[in-house]
Amino acid sequence: MNVHFIIPELPENTPAGTLFLTGDHRAWSSDPQGWTFQSDGKSWALEADLPEGSLLGVKVRVLGADGTVTEEGDAWGGRAPAHKAVIRIEGQTVPLPLAGWQDERKGAGRPQQSSPPTGVFTLSAPWGEQRVRVWEPQGVSGPLPLLILHDGHNVFDEAPTFAGSSWDAGGAGQQMADKGHPLRIAALPVNDERSRRYVPFPFELNNFDSGADEYTDWLRDVLKPELVRRFGTPTHTALAGSSFGGLITLYAGLRDPAEYQTWGVFSPAIWPADFELLRWMEGRADPRARVWLDMGDHEGGTVQEAAEIIQLTHDQAQRLRPKVAEVRVTIGAGHWHDEEAWRDRLPEFLRWLIEAG
Repeated sequence: MNVHFIIPELPENTPAGTLFLTGDHRAWSSDPQGWTFQSDGKSWALEADLPEGSLLGVKVRVLGADGTVTEEGDAWGGRAPAHKAVIRIEGQTVPLPLAGWQDERKGAGRPQQSSPPTGVFTLSAPWGEQRVRVWEPQGVSGPLPLLILHDGHNVFDEAPTFAGSSWDAGGAGQQMADKGHPLRIAALPVNDERSRRYVPFPFELNNFDSGADEYTDWLRDVLKPELVRRFGTPTHTALAGSSFGGLITLYAGLRDPAEYQTWGVFSPAIWPADFELLRWMEGRADPRARVWLDMGDHEGGTVQEAAEIIQLTHDQAQRLRPKVAEVRVTIGAGHWHDEEAWRDRLPEFLRWLIEAG
C-alpha cells in the first residue's frame, strides 16, 4: 500500500543533512537509501509502499555530511518514543511531528514526569559493578513485599531510558502505598550485554554465549541476600521484566523454584534459538509460584503477526498452568511492545502481586 509520511515542520535546531525514516520495518537501519524525505517548501514528505496491516514504530534521523547520524528527540535534547501507525488504507497519511533532536543536553531541564528512585547503591558482579536503583515509599521502613525489576534504566525516571519513556514504577508503587499496601522496588540497569545476560540460550544476538546462568546465580546468591541485609526479609518476593526481561524472569523462576513467589512476565520474547525455552521448560516446575503473563495486541510487524503472538501467549499459559500455582493472562488493548504499554499494565500487576501478600 502507498503510504505518505509527512513532517509538518522542522524544529529550529535541525542539523544539516539528509532527512530519512527508520524503524522496526527497517531493523532501525541508519542507511537513508530509499527512505529519504523531500521538501515541498512547507513540509517534508516521503512516499513508501508497505504491506496492509503493517504495525509501524518509526523515527526520523538526519545523516550529516561527515557521516554523523542524529535522531529526533524531545524539546530538551533527550530521547523520544517512536511514532506508531497501523497501515490500513491505500494512500494513508502518517504525520510525524518532531519536537526536537537528541543533543548534548540529553533531556536536562525536562519537567519530571515519573518518580525517580529514592536510593542507589552498587554491588560487585561477575560482569563488573552493578548499580541497584531502589524505590520505597517515604516514612516506611523494615520488611515489605519486594519487586525486583530487570532493565532498571527504563523503570523509574525518563532520563536514563532507552526510548524516552519509562514504566514509572515509583508512581505505581506510590499508588499502592497510598492505599495502604506499600512495597519496595529494586531495579537493575543493564548495558549492551542485555542479550547475553537475559537470554538463557545461545543465539545470534549474544554471540552464541549466554550469560543468563551467571546472572540468575548473582540474583539469588548476591542481590537477594544484600537486599535482606539492608531492608530485612521481604514478606513476599517478585521478579519481573519485559521482552527479554520477561524471558529471563520465566527462566529464573523455573530454574530456581521457591526463590520468587510471583513472576511478572511482560511481553516475553521467547523466540531465541527457535523457541528453545518451550523445550527447556519440560520437566521443570514451581508448584507455589504465581505467574503474571501478558502481551499487547499490537506486538509484531503486522496485525496478523500480532494475533499469532497473542495465540502463542495463550498457548504458553497452557504449558505453564500444570507447573505453577496460578497463571494470570492479560492482553493489553492497543498496546505495543514498549515502555508506555508496560507502564499502563504495571499498576494492575502490582495490585495482583499484593493479593499474594
